[in-house]
Amino acid sequence: MKTILKKITFRSKILLVLLMTTLLLSCFSLILIQSINQISNVSKEISHSTIPELMWITHWEEELFIKSYIVEQFLLNDLCCKLIESYDSYATESYSKLQEEYGSVPKSIESVKREIDLLDFKIQNKVQGLISFGDQSAVENYLRGQYLPQLYEISGKLQGIKSKVNDSFKEHSNHFSLIINKSLWLLLFVTIGAIIVSVIAAYRISASLTGPLESMVSKVDRIASGEYGLSLRASEQVELGQLTASINQMSRGLKDSFYTILHDKNFREQILNSVPVGIITVDERNNDISYNYAANTLLNDRSTSTIENSVFWEIFNSKQIIQNVKVPFYTLNEEYSLLVSQSVLNNQSGDMIGRIFYFVDITETEELEKRIHQSEKLAVAGELAAGAAHEIRNPLAVIDGFLTLMNQSLSELEKQQFHMPLLLKELDRINSIIEELLLLTKPSAPLLKETFLKDVLNDILPLIRKSLNNEQIEFTIDLHKERLLLDEKQMKQVFHNLIRNSIEAIGGKGKMSIYSKVDESCYRIYLEDSGQGIPTHLQGSIFHPFLTSKDSGTGLGLTIVQRIIDNHNGEINLVSSSSKGTIFVITLPLFTGKD
Repeated sequence: MKTILKKITFRSKILLVLLMTTLLLSCFSLILIQSINQISNVSKEISHSTIPELMWITHWEEELFIKSYIVEQFLLNDLCCKLIESYDSYATESYSKLQEEYGSVPKSIESVKREIDLLDFKIQNKVQGLISFGDQSAVENYLRGQYLPQLYEISGKLQGIKSKVNDSFKEHSNHFSLIINKSLWLLLFVTIGAIIVSVIAAYRISASLTGPLESMVSKVDRIASGEYGLSLRASEQVELGQLTASINQMSRGLKDSFYTILHDKNFREQILNSVPVGIITVDERNNDISYNYAANTLLNDRSTSTIENSVFWEIFNSKQIIQNVKVPFYTLNEEYSLLVSQSVLNNQSGDMIGRIFYFVDITETEELEKRIHQSEKLAVAGELAAGAAHEIRNPLAVIDGFLTLMNQSLSELEKQQFHMPLLLKELDRINSIIEELLLLTKPSAPLLKETFLKDVLNDILPLIRKSLNNEQIEFTIDLHKERLLLDEKQMKQVFHNLIRNSIEAIGGKGKMSIYSKVDESCYRIYLEDSGQGIPTHLQGSIFHPFLTSKDSGTGLGLTIVQRIIDNHNGEINLVSSSSKGTIFVITLPLFTGKD
């Protein structure tokens, strides 16, 4: 039944409820008609039976009273009046009038009529006979002894019948009230029933409409909030089933459209994020600013100060249209060189809605240019050094020879007098400078062979320890045993220069650690000391030639180290340097066993 009702349309349900209400009211109409018929029957019974009976009885009472009065007057007047004529004239006249108005005598009181007729018959026959014979005493005796008692008896009987008729009349009147009350109560019950049925039907119909609609509204709100693809349960109601199908189709369409738009958006964002260009888009309609990955990565790095990057932000805030302006950008750990541009952002109609601020990190390009300049400087310095070294070496060899002979021929006093030890020491220093200049200018490639780095350090560390004077240096070596392709002689020069620099920076008592870290393709060697560190203003240019903070340094040691590491396809970098010490890292490729 419920399934059938659910498949009926709301219009049919409303019509069905109206039909049921009409049927209920029609049933009441039938009952009301029946009640009216009952009232009509009772009325007919009263008009055809009770009222005629009552009228005839009333007439007869009046007639008997008059007849008794006639008889009593007759007796009081010593039988002198015309009894029979008066008696007959009244009876005939009253009877004819009553019969004309109420018809014949009702059957229920015909016996009384017969008794009255018998009483009249006796008057007309017996009394008239006695009067005709002149027997006055017999007439009086009969009237007093028989007629009047019979008349009074009939009058009493009429009183009883009249009382019964009145009771019947009251009963019929009460029957009217009962029928009317019954009809009113029935009307009340039918009305209440119709109201209850209508309310229940209206509630069920509205519930079958509002319940699913509320569920639909709730789920449509969820779809509107972003739950695209959410499906509504199919409704068995005809109208709601069509609506549910339409909403589900709309939800699936929104889901497909959303994922299509999202895919396109992600694809475009991925393109923007993959471009190695920082892009900042400013929508001036709602002051919305968006960053791509490159811009977000750089700008979210904690800058040392907005003031230090004031040039960058002045260009951004100026809204000036520019192209390829080189500006510096500083963070806590690094300094970048950016090529900044700013252009107009237009909508589809060509109207300006904002601007695009974009920049390219040219730090590596700048570094490459610096290295090219450095290489050019090294080439020029190498050429000059090579020429100078060869020109200086020849007279220096003569001076060295003569000084050696003089040192051998002079006495100790004369040696001290002419500062021969100092001259020989300075001559050795000049020779070492010339050797470094020649090493800087040698273009020869390293002779690589499979080597363990620890073996290289084990060859030079004993010599370094023996060369220590009063320095108390604690060395710690922790290297992975990995095979590397190295030129042992050149790598000894590298570590000799770096370790000697650390010893000079420590200047007395301290520690030096050499340890390694290995990943998939690189072997990293860390050299950490507890020295005084490199001055901050020199840290960016420590590998430049002829740059030194030492009074007796040539400024070529780290330049030579960098050149050797470059020839090994590696890198050397300054990790950190402060008053607590300095850390260098050398990165070399691992030996893979393949050419």
